[in-house]
Amino acid sequence: MYSQSLIDIFGADHLMYGEARLSIVKQMTDLANSPEVTKAELDIVQMVYSEFYRDHFMAVRLEISKAICEAEYISRHLILMMAEDCASVSQFILHHSNKLSSVDLIDFVVKGGAVKQLAIASRHDLSNDVALSLIEHGSLDVIYALVENQSAVLNADNLRQLYTNFSMNAGLRSLLSQRDNLPADLREMIVYDVAKSLEDYVTNANWLDEGQALAITQKSYEIAAIEISIGIADADMMDYIKRLSAEERLTSSLILRSITTGYMKFFEYSLAYLSGLPIKKLHSLLHNPNASTRNALFNRAKLPQDLHAVLTIAVDVYRDLQFQHACNLQPGTHEFSVNMIKNVTECYHMQSDNGQAYLQRVLDCYYIDISDRMAA
Repeated sequence: MYSQSLIDIFGADHLMYGEARLSIVKQMTDLANSPEVTKAELDIVQMVYSEFYRDHFMAVRLEISKAICEAEYISRHLILMMAEDCASVSQFILHHSNKLSSVDLIDFVVKGGAVKQLAIASRHDLSNDVALSLIEHGSLDVIYALVENQSAVLNADNLRQLYTNFSMNAGLRSLLSQRDNLPADLREMIVYDVAKSLEDYVTNANWLDEGQALAITQKSYEIAAIEISIGIADADMMDYIKRLSAEERLTSSLILRSITTGYMKFFEYSLAYLSGLPIKKLHSLLHNPNASTRNALFNRAKLPQDLHAVLTIAVDVYRDLQFQHACNLQPGTHEFSVNMIKNVTECYHMQSDNGQAYLQRVLDCYYIDISDRMAA
């Protein structure tokens, strides 16, 4: 059963008992971890592990698995053999060993059960291709472990695929939102789904009627969708706007809210996309003080006629605020947005009473009620 070399070292009678073999394995582990260990001694350690790794006494296999999972001197062959063992034994190897390639790990993901997949999902610096395999084959618990593993390499496509597969799970949405590398379009998708879930919940619970629920959740979604755009690079901004349009979420309300709260980049890229103009050309036309030029631009973007006055005022207010407070009031901050809204409101009331409903929808997000100041 055992090699003659092993019998010569430890004795045949001693090898008959599981507890004795376990004691031998522990002695070998201590020897291998000794600073003075020699290569000859490591060869003996590996010989013991190689003969005991299929021991019928589970404690022996567990001890070996724990001992070799991070050991550099152990052969890749032994690592692979122990990774094939039952999940309770192999999980240490699958979680820690750097002798397993991505191909090895993917193979264990495909043919292994949940425990093995969980061990792999928690590996440090898990590669992108292994993560994708876990997304395709793993259960929800495995996906949770993968998302919680901040060292796992999850590219934007993987994260989108993961969310597509498990988008209805609220806990997973929360975990994803905590990742620093979550792409902007996925953040927007999560925000939209959360808003819709909240709308359905408060409606079904009879807390609000459908109209009230829609107004509140739509407002929250719009604020978040615009603020997400702050961190998007100019080169990627048009893709964000295009996707909003493809999902039918680039609404007049969203565009109005962006400019009246001071998010000029979102506003400009939205107009550029809707009008079909290059962003630089759009910027030049938008900031031309000629009213007919701006109205032509808004018409080309197919924005409602009754919004044109508010949009024109908001563009001018944005310019004036930047000029007046260049050092201490920055676009993209709450303070800048509040100042935008107040100034747009004051300027608008001096000129027209059209489109108040649209304007109020924007002002609601900062709890500013203009109803008592509407023109009679």
